[in-house]
Amino acid sequence: MTFADSMTPSASRSFPSGPGFRSTQNRGRPGERLERSLDVVLPLEGGEISRTSLLTVAMAVLVHRYTALDRISIDVLDGRETLSVSLTDESSTIDLVAGLSNAPRPDGEPGPFALSFAGGSGDTHAWAVRAPGSSNGRELVLLADPETSRVTLSFDAAAFDDAYADRIASHYRVLLDHMARTPDAPVARLNILTTREADTMLRAWNDTDARLTEDICLHQAFEARAAEAPDAVAAVFGAASWSFGTVNRRANELAHRLIGLGVGPDVRVGIHLEKTPDLLIAILGVLKAGGAYVPLDPAYPRDRLEMMILGTGCEVMISSRGLDRPLSPQVRHQLSVDEPGSRPGARGENPTTGVGPDSLCYVIHTSGSTGSPKPIALCHRGVLNNLADLNARYGVGPDDAVLALSSPSFDMSVYEFLGITLAGGTVVIPDAEAGYHPASWRELVDRHHITVWNTAPPLIELFLDFVEIAGDARPLPLRLCMTGGDWVPATMPERFRKVAPRLRFVALGGATEASIHSTAYEWHPSEEWSGGHLPYGRPLANQRAFILDERMMPVPVGVPGELHLAGTGLARGYLDRPQETSERFVQWSCGDHLVERLYRTGDMARFWPDGLIEILGRKDFQVKVNGIRVELGEIESALAAHPGVRRAVVVSRTAPDGHTRLVAYVTAGRGGTLDSMSLFDALHARLPRHMIPSSIEIVDSLPLNKNGKVDRRALSSPAYESATASPAAPAPQRAAERAGDWYRVVLDAWQDVLDVDHLEGHDNFFENGGDSMKAIRSMVRIDRRLRVSDIYRHPTVTALAHHLTEHYGEQPGA
Repeated sequence: MTFADSMTPSASRSFPSGPGFRSTQNRGRPGERLERSLDVVLPLEGGEISRTSLLTVAMAVLVHRYTALDRISIDVLDGRETLSVSLTDESSTIDLVAGLSNAPRPDGEPGPFALSFAGGSGDTHAWAVRAPGSSNGRELVLLADPETSRVTLSFDAAAFDDAYADRIASHYRVLLDHMARTPDAPVARLNILTTREADTMLRAWNDTDARLTEDICLHQAFEARAAEAPDAVAAVFGAASWSFGTVNRRANELAHRLIGLGVGPDVRVGIHLEKTPDLLIAILGVLKAGGAYVPLDPAYPRDRLEMMILGTGCEVMISSRGLDRPLSPQVRHQLSVDEPGSRPGARGENPTTGVGPDSLCYVIHTSGSTGSPKPIALCHRGVLNNLADLNARYGVGPDDAVLALSSPSFDMSVYEFLGITLAGGTVVIPDAEAGYHPASWRELVDRHHITVWNTAPPLIELFLDFVEIAGDARPLPLRLCMTGGDWVPATMPERFRKVAPRLRFVALGGATEASIHSTAYEWHPSEEWSGGHLPYGRPLANQRAFILDERMMPVPVGVPGELHLAGTGLARGYLDRPQETSERFVQWSCGDHLVERLYRTGDMARFWPDGLIEILGRKDFQVKVNGIRVELGEIESALAAHPGVRRAVVVSRTAPDGHTRLVAYVTAGRGGTLDSMSLFDALHARLPRHMIPSSIEIVDSLPLNKNGKVDRRALSSPAYESATASPAAPAPQRAAERAGDWYRVVLDAWQDVLDVDHLEGHDNFFENGGDSMKAIRSMVRIDRRLRVSDIYRHPTVTALAHHLTEHYGEQPGA
């Protein structure tokens, strides 16, 4: 990687606020050079380090800090050799000078970096300007006279713009100064930012202090809304609606029952309910009692729910008689929301407890690399700050309504149930059937005048696909879209605006560990994009963002580093997991910057010159599937637990449609045999649907790298899948397989959604690249009466066609 590689943006954008980011508009013509001359601090002659050596190793360190290359080769223009510098985390300036080596310059293409120590600056300058052809291919050239303290950096103008050249020159000056003054210090920990840059990145871009709420809790904010407008509609489900006063009274009755069972500050209460107004009442009831709710999605496998209950130490379980309740010896009390809401003597007043803003409000699980879900403990203060900020920033109020499409176990649901109601608005809850069908979403949006859309990008794409295919010209009443948790295609806002003309489109970034959202970027039609994804944006109120390298040093603008979040939104940590908490939540300071508690996101990012944050991808084995974080290690652990499995590796691939696809590779133990269907069954029993791989490949061996470890990069390549796939001869299609007209409808829909040219009746939807989101897409194309669960129960073309024929007759759509 070179300087130019490190600055290549994933999406081009015109910057109305100023120049500086390398772009095609700013580049010069081939052969042109940009020069920056500067005075630098150099050691006295005769000292431990010569001037030429210091200038050389400083150039190597600068390249290393920009590109993370550990070995830097630099051509010497005055001679015939190439200098080589090898860096480690502990290398000091003295170490680098001592280890400086040279070798004959190889023939062929010149290296990207070069230096010249001409006796006088005149000849060197003439070479750089009047003979640019001689530096063809070299991105950066250092021109120096060892007798003076004046050096010139010469840049390839076709690769760098003026602002970028200015930054590099400034960093070189700062770095040289530190290396000359502290030659024993590890160079990887030396600051390279100027004072002004550091102040901008650490302070100005994080100047987000704001007073949004009083020192209260989430339920107290709801109580204020209920007192202000008790008859306003808080929730809608089917043909019925629930007022703020009704919801508040029923939540109070539940809270007093919970208090009687010993629920108080930081006591965890499991909520195992489908999405109905009872879910909102249960959430508020737990919070009013002073406890923290633990959402337990009924769609999750029983074993997984058991792990979540045990891992959070739930004292009480709130469920429904209509559900098969997961039982655990640790849960001492079971409450049912099906019992009459108001009973003689029921207490309906707001309870008073010792709960405060820094008490736990909920524990939400994310995928864990160790094979079990990871519980994240959030507090009232951070969550309320985030919800209040979004409502104030985008003017959400009593006239607004949101459609609740997110799983209760996904933290975007927190806005749908609490965020909108704290603003005095309405949550519209689709029933179980409507919740999976875009046609129903469209109907609910129109019927209830939904104004706020709050889902991950894959669901937006699904909705827009349906609206565009349906051809309904009626404009949608939506005025605000807030999306996050996954890449947001740069084309999505314009698509959405075509069907919702007054829509404000906001891309949000962050992590569950930082109270839902930490950054925001609002799209504007005036900005020009050419593919790629929207940026992460800038920090929200009372939140901060830092991009640091592996040594926890701030990186310059445009240079990749790991995104770290700070501020009011940070979670306490992982519940009862101190080691994992200490690994991800760290104390940090830089220079005179105050000590901060940071969350290490694992997301690689970089700053743009105007302070916007661009996400580049993950640095670990974590991926996003339909907006939900997934640890590949957890899926591997589930596969490895299956009898007969010797080794299991799961990798992610980007499918042609741009979505993430999970592929598992499994080897059998000696003398054992495996079949993919039994492995799929085992995973369905342990993992939620979004974590099930699209395919499980049983292979004889796994590719290894030179260190003897599994070569995940090779597995992630589509070329490996093609090489390992065993072509199967098309099976003859029997007449029975074509019974009914549904067969062709299912076949066409699946071939379209899976983007394959050929399927047979026995082919399994999920073994051919299908997942939960593609199942919904195919459901839209087949018949709106179809349910996602039908595709899981009947995953082959023939089985689903027979199911549809049996239930709806032979005429599709009849």
